[in-house]
Order: sequence, then structure tokens, then C-alpha cells
Amino acid sequence: MITWHEKKRQKVIKDHGVDFEKIGDIFDDIFAVYSEDLKHSDLEERWSIIARSSAYGLIMAVYTFDNGDIHLITARRAENWMVRLYEKQRNRP
Repeated sequence: MITWHEKKRQKVIKDHGVDFEKIGDIFDDIFAVYSEDLKHSDLEERWSIIARSSAYGLIMAVYTFDNGDIHLITARRAENWMVRLYEKQRNRP
């Protein structure tokens, strides 16, 4: 299951134009780029994913695990360097 805090969802919609309710399919992207978010993992283990969403195209999201659920923290459209990283991953043999 994918979870989030509603106040955070509303803030992400306002700030980045991405709705958590529409991005669950990023975890199905076989070309997704995953990495541990060490910079922001002081209190909890956080991960980032760069992946394609059917609603928004390429996005980056940050998440953690909460009792076995994926808990979304933030999301935004991918920046140019993220697009290049994703394309590099996608073109690997």
C-alpha cells in the first residue's frame, strides 16, 4: 500500500503540481532509478526514485517504509540531470 500525510500531499500539489494519488505506477517502472537519500535519512531511512508516471511523465519522489507500506514524502517533475540519469539506466543492456 502507498500512504502519505494529507497536508503534505496538498503542499506538494501546490508547490510542485504533482498529486501523490496519481503516481503509484512509478513503482512499476522497470527502468526506475532508486537511491538511498542519505542526506535526509537522519531520523528514518529515506529513498528516492526517478521513474515514469502515466499522469506526469518522468518524476522524482522521496519515500520511506512505514510498517511495510511505502510512505510518500515528496514528489516533483524530474530535473534535466534526473532525466539523463534515467535515460542512461534505460539504455543499459
